[in-house]
Amino acid sequence: MAQDSTGLSGTPYTEKQIATGEKSPYLLSAWYSGSIRMADEKVYDGVQMRYDLVNDEIEFKKDSALYHIAKGVKEFTLPSGTDLYIFRSGFPAVDNYSNQSFYRILYDGETKLLKKYKSPITLEKASATREMDPDAKLYILKGDKLNPVSLKDKNSFLKLLSEEKNKMRYVIKEEGLEFDGDDDLGKLLEEFDSYKAGRGGN
Repeated sequence: MAQDSTGLSGTPYTEKQIATGEKSPYLLSAWYSGSIRMADEKVYDGVQMRYDLVNDEIEFKKDSALYHIAKGVKEFTLPSGTDLYIFRSGFPAVDNYSNQSFYRILYDGETKLLKKYKSPITLEKASATREMDPDAKLYILKGDKLNPVSLKDKNSFLKLLSEEKNKMRYVIKEEGLEFDGDDDLGKLLEEFDSYKAGRGGN
């Protein structure tokens, strides 16, 4: 099986051993075969790669050589077998993050729900943010602004959806949304987008 990483270039590096008790810098410790989309829209498929959270960059493996890509990656996809991780950069700067920072796309509509990881994932589960990765941060992209939100504080996201506040409260009740996982917030944003679109977007 030929890997199509032809022309994908990176800086060679040597792997450092992680000391006992030291936290791994990788979102997922295993290597997965995923795809990378560069800023020039070139797509590379079947790349053996992993995501370094600490340096916010991709590493890939070609034969037995290891490389990291410091810049130029627009989006990458990691299918772990349990979950599909899609990360993208190019969002407005917020907190300590720049427009080069990668966020996981949880809901990709007109309004977007993004997640910024700070720690490796030790256990995979679809609706994770509250218990499984409590230090991950959620952001809603609305217009051209990235807004930090918290599942524990409904007002943090309801105020962003204030033009459809009553409809949103109805949806929460009808759908029984508890916001104990990030998928509930994704559902709410989907309803928000479709409701706005149905009203001609205003």
